[in-house]
Amino acid sequence: MRGRTAGALVVAAVALVIIDVLVAGSRGDRSPATGGAAGDAIPSIALASSVTSPTRSSVIVAMGNLDEPTNTFWELFLRPAGGTSWSLRTPPGVADNGGLVVAAPTTGPVTAGFLTSALLTFSPLAQSPDSGLTWSPGSLPSALVATPDAMAAGSGVAPDLWAVTGRATQTVLVSSGGLSSWRPIVTTHVLSGSVPGCSVGAINAVATGMTGQLLLGVSCTHSGRIGVLEGSPSGSESGVQHWRNFGPSLRTSGSAPSTSVLRLERTAAGIAGLADVNEGAASSLVAFWLEGATGRWTGSSPVVVPTHWKVMATAVGGGDGAGETVLLGSGSERRIEVTMGPGGPWVTLAQPPAGTASVASIGNETDAFVVSGSHFTVWAWSPGAAGWWRSAAITVPIQYGSSG
Repeated sequence: MRGRTAGALVVAAVALVIIDVLVAGSRGDRSPATGGAAGDAIPSIALASSVTSPTRSSVIVAMGNLDEPTNTFWELFLRPAGGTSWSLRTPPGVADNGGLVVAAPTTGPVTAGFLTSALLTFSPLAQSPDSGLTWSPGSLPSALVATPDAMAAGSGVAPDLWAVTGRATQTVLVSSGGLSSWRPIVTTHVLSGSVPGCSVGAINAVATGMTGQLLLGVSCTHSGRIGVLEGSPSGSESGVQHWRNFGPSLRTSGSAPSTSVLRLERTAAGIAGLADVNEGAASSLVAFWLEGATGRWTGSSPVVVPTHWKVMATAVGGGDGAGETVLLGSGSERRIEVTMGPGGPWVTLAQPPAGTASVASIGNETDAFVVSGSHFTVWAWSPGAAGWWRSAAITVPIQYGSSG
């Protein structure tokens, strides 16, 4: 555990640009992204992530000595809508070496969950009603899965909170109005073999639908659809739900591909997600959207990830709120792909700053976050700009050796 003080970063907004129609492309094998633990059934998904809503933006990034697990510290930065500064808002007093997961709805409190590390075998929680200025403690009975959208919250003063926990088998838990009283909703054991058109391998994400219903982003083996599940009451006294895969259909040239949902977020306009699509030796990244006004899915063209490249970070919420951003990396090389939302093309931004570790998007601007030990630098880009400009820098008070 370690102490820290809040810091603020003055930045000039952030950007994004993204895409339109669902087709599985091809790319070579890629090394796994950060996130996930040995033995987990979930795919390795980058924990470095960002979400922008109408009220705030959040970004999560690893800092410290990243070659040493006990000296790696995950940090949460928040920025209010209309603001120009990122503020350090990591909950104090809990070891965060394993990673952070955050649920930050448009209204209501922000909830942070800590992933397991060293002797920490369950996931502590912290909740803030004032955007990270003060935090109240809570806990889960088991470990959160290592994915960015492993928690979701409804809106309101005391909203329902959902969490995905477990390793080889995942369980979706719900809490109503508290952080320490949880009940199970469904497990991968129940879903496996019971969802038509989707052989569920893992639950990767939770989100709330436009009418408040629970949505699950899952991995599907040999499915013609991206795995977005919706539950409905069975009508029996047991209250068991029937689940259906109503995710977007894929246009493929061969056999049904396998898919893994990497991101699933509620936006002002509907639902935005990102999936990894694998068809034989070919695979691609595809963004997808469910528009609340029409109830129809729209998918993007694929993003090809070259051999030996990986997804390093993802962001949701640019453009009018439905944009998506992907940071790809191989060694010291970086590439950022962005889309503004349904109907927009994927755009490759100018070469990002060396060492970019995470990205965020607000409106039509993109921020790239460069980490060097305890130092945190923000670089900004916007359409028409000549390149990236440095908008802020901060030194985070990391206490090295505090988790040894």
